[in-house]
Amino acid sequence: MKRVIIDTDPGIDDAAAIFLALASPELKVEAITTIFGNGTLQECTRNALIILETAGRSDIPVYAGAGKPLLRELTVAHNIHGEDALGGVGLPDPKSKPQTEHAVYEMIDRVMASPGEITLIALGRLTNVALALSIEPRMAGALKELILMGGAVLAPGNASEVATANLHGDPEAAAIVYQSGAPIVQVGMDVCRHVVFRQAHLARLRQARNPATGLLMRITPQLAGAYAERLKHIPGAVTQYNDVPAVAYALDPSLFDARDLHVRIATHDELTKGQTVTDVDNRWQRPPNARVLMAVDANRLIEMFLARLAGCTAS
Repeated sequence: MKRVIIDTDPGIDDAAAIFLALASPELKVEAITTIFGNGTLQECTRNALIILETAGRSDIPVYAGAGKPLLRELTVAHNIHGEDALGGVGLPDPKSKPQTEHAVYEMIDRVMASPGEITLIALGRLTNVALALSIEPRMAGALKELILMGGAVLAPGNASEVATANLHGDPEAAAIVYQSGAPIVQVGMDVCRHVVFRQAHLARLRQARNPATGLLMRITPQLAGAYAERLKHIPGAVTQYNDVPAVAYALDPSLFDARDLHVRIATHDELTKGQTVTDVDNRWQRPPNARVLMAVDANRLIEMFLARLAGCTAS
């Protein structure tokens, strides 16, 4: 089993990704750390607890992390994910509580206690990860892998013309992470935009009638509404769960084509902040600092997701 920590800002697509991780015997999810992004830190922490309770996995500890970017004003994506960041459907408060330790210190402690064994899957802004790597730079070399959702090399961004939300929301944190020497896998728009869920896919999830798919189907209409305009050219398209490919890579890297490239993060102007500036042709001959996913077998990925969530049950 691959030992993982998931750093996340739930978020509807985060919920889908976490459910996939929990339904996959190849992964041992040892902790969830939370960050602002799709909602405030408080909302995202609450949502992480709800997701775990729904999956019958309240044994997994949740640690709250940073509540704002390093230098920027806090912005959240309520327009995409709803007023509570989890669909705005009036979910009851969770029974469980987050741990008292701070996510950044817990992340450092767990990784440094097991060098070479922990895969960190970062689904939100990279503020927690940047702080951890700044406090303990040796963590970069102690990680087995850092799989992060974000970036756009040949594809357009989703927060600006050139940048994705997770990097745009705290570009300075992203720059620290990319400069850290950590073994980064970039799961960005170059692959996520091709993983489109259609009506027939969601019908299979509805038919499963288990707690995870039940929650996901309750909250997905909010995300589908936000994505309606951008997906209208694809017949039958309903939504995208952009965090799912990051967990899918942890499960099966063969789903993707990847290139080892040098990536820098733009931080100096509003027009390009958060852009993954990438030497695609190695013209400048800088050593690679990220494995960048460039293509995906979307049909096989979606089939894996559907099969695992349709078969999952709460314990």
